[in-house]
Amino acid sequence: MDRVSIARLVGALEEREFKAGDEIVREGAEANGLYLLERGEVAVSIRAADRSEEASDEIEIATVTAPGHFGDMGVLLARRTATVRAVSDVVVRRLPRERFEQLVRERPDVALTVATSLAERFEQRQRALIGAPEQRVEARPLTIERPAERRGALGTRVAGVALAFAVPLLLWWAPPPAGLDVQGWHVLLPLLGAAIAWLFDPVPDFVVAIALAAAWGITGGAGLATAFGGFATSTWVLTLGAMSLAAAMARSGLLFRAGLFLLRSFPPTYVGQVLALITSGLLITPFVPQSVARVAATAPVTAELRIALAQPPRSSGSAGLAFAGLVGHWYFSNLFLTGFATNFFILELVPAAQRDAFGWWGWFVASAVALFVCVVGATAAVLLLFRAEGAASLSREALAGQMRVMAGLSRTEWIAAAAVLALVLGLLFQPVVGIEPAWLAMSVLVVAVAGVLGRDAFRTALDWPYLLFFGILLGSGAVLQRGGIDRWLGATLEPLATAAGHPGVVVIGLAVVVVLLRFVLPSRVTMLLMALVAMPAAPALGISPWVAGVVVLLASNTWILPYQGLEYLLLRDATKGESFTDAQGTRMGIALAVVRLVAIAASVPYWVALGLIG
Repeated sequence: MDRVSIARLVGALEEREFKAGDEIVREGAEANGLYLLERGEVAVSIRAADRSEEASDEIEIATVTAPGHFGDMGVLLARRTATVRAVSDVVVRRLPRERFEQLVRERPDVALTVATSLAERFEQRQRALIGAPEQRVEARPLTIERPAERRGALGTRVAGVALAFAVPLLLWWAPPPAGLDVQGWHVLLPLLGAAIAWLFDPVPDFVVAIALAAAWGITGGAGLATAFGGFATSTWVLTLGAMSLAAAMARSGLLFRAGLFLLRSFPPTYVGQVLALITSGLLITPFVPQSVARVAATAPVTAELRIALAQPPRSSGSAGLAFAGLVGHWYFSNLFLTGFATNFFILELVPAAQRDAFGWWGWFVASAVALFVCVVGATAAVLLLFRAEGAASLSREALAGQMRVMAGLSRTEWIAAAAVLALVLGLLFQPVVGIEPAWLAMSVLVVAVAGVLGRDAFRTALDWPYLLFFGILLGSGAVLQRGGIDRWLGATLEPLATAAGHPGVVVIGLAVVVVLLRFVLPSRVTMLLMALVAMPAAPALGISPWVAGVVVLLASNTWILPYQGLEYLLLRDATKGESFTDAQGTRMGIALAVVRLVAIAASVPYWVALGLIG
C-alpha cells in the first residue's frame, strides 16, 4: 500500500488494551473488526464438539504473539469462528468491519492477501490434525496486476518537457516562413511544442493537449470559446454517445453473445474459427465504435479457443487465433463511420458543404475497395503466417454450453441492442430524417446510462482522458484556420502535386510518410496531428479532404514494432503473454502494414472514378 492509503488506514484504527485473561472476542458473536496485535500474546480456542459453551470445554488451537493479527476469518464470515483471550497484557488496534469492507472495495488485492493467509493457516492446521510435518515454504499471496503506465526514462521525459517549451520560445521572435503572417506563426509554434511533447511522451497525451490549449489562450492565439470549441461540436457529442454505447454493449454481455453466436456458425476447425473471429469482428465493428472495447471483449474468447483447440501457449496456432480476433475487432475500424471514435474527427474536418456525402452509407461506399483488400489481405496473412499444430478441432458442446448459460437476452442486452440499432439506423438515414447526429447520440447516451451502465460504470467505463484529448484537438482545427495555417499549408504543398505528376502518387506518398511517422509518435496523436496538417491542404493537391483523412487513419492505425500498437498491447496483456510472442507480433504487424498500403494504392483508381481524386 502507498503511504496515503496506510495513513488513512492508521487513522481508522481503534487502540484497545486488555489484561491477562480478558476475553477479546467470543466465538459465535458478530464480527466487528480485524485486530492487529501490537504488544503481548493471545490464545485462540474453539468449543469442543457436543459440549456446552463453558470456557473449560474449549480447545486451544493457536497462539498469536505480537506483531500479529487475528479476526480476519470472522470479518470475512461476519461472525466469530473462535474465542480469543489475552495470555498477557496486550495492546491491540481494531480495524472496524465497515472500514475493512471499504478498504477491500478500494484495494481488491488486500482481500486476496487475506484469503491467502487464511488458506495457508487452514492448510497448516489440517496437517497438524493428522500429524503431518509442517510446510516451511510460505505461500505467495495472489495479486491483482495493475498495468503500469508506459512512460520513458526520467532523463528523456525532462528533455522532452524542456524542448517542448524551449523550441517555440526560441523561435517566437524569428521571422515567420514565407506566406505566413506573425499571428499564424504564433499559432503554429505551440502546436510544434505539443508535437515535441507527444514525441518524447513526458506526460499523458491529453495533458499535452490541455497545455496546448492553455498556450494558445495565454499567447492570444485563441479565445477560450475557440480553444475549447471542440467540446461543443456535434462530433464530440456523437463520440461521447458512441463510446457510452460501446461500454453498455460490453457490460451487458451483448458483445460476448454476438461473438459466441458467430463462432458457432463456422466449422469447429482451426481455419473455421479463424474465419469466425475475423467475420464476427467485421460484423460487430459498425455497431461498437470503440476498438479497445471490442478487443478487450474478444481477448478471453481467443484464449479459451486456444485451449479448446489444444494449441500450446505462444505456438503458431495460438498466435493465429489471437491475431484473428485482433484483426477482426480492430483492423477494419476506420472503414465504417461508426467503427472508430476518431472517424468522427475526420468527418468534422471535412468542409461543411461536403460533409453530408460522407454519412454512414457514403463513408462505407467510398471505403469499399480498401475494405475488400483489408479483409482478404489480413485473412490471408493470418492463415499463411500462422498454422495450427496438430489436428485442431473444437467441441461444439462447449460453445453450446456457453450459449445455454447465456440463455435468452437479458433486459440490459435488449436495451443495449435497441440503442445501438437506433444509433446506426439514425446515422444511416440521417440525410432523410434530418436529425442532427448529436441529438441521436444524446438519446442513446441516456438509454445506455439509465438502462445499463449507471453512475459508477459511466464514470469508469469510458476513456475520459481520450475524450478530453479528442475535444481539444477538435477545437484546434478552428484555431489553425483562424491563424491561416490551412491556406499556408495548401500553398506550400501545392508544388508537390505538380512534381508528383498525379494526385494519386501524393496519396500513396502521404500513406508512407504516416507509416514512418508512427515509429516515433503514438497512433492517435499521429492520426489527429496529421489530419490537421493534411486535410486542409488536400484540395490544393487535387485530393478530397475525406481521402486525405482516411489515408491518415488507415496508415496510422497499425503497428510494425510491438510498442506501436495500443490494441496489440491490450491483447498481449489481456492474455498475459500466453497467446503469442513479440516476434510473432512483429511479423503480423509488418504484414498488416503492407496490406494497408496495398489497400490505399488499390483505392486510388476507385477514388478517381468517384471524383475524390483528380
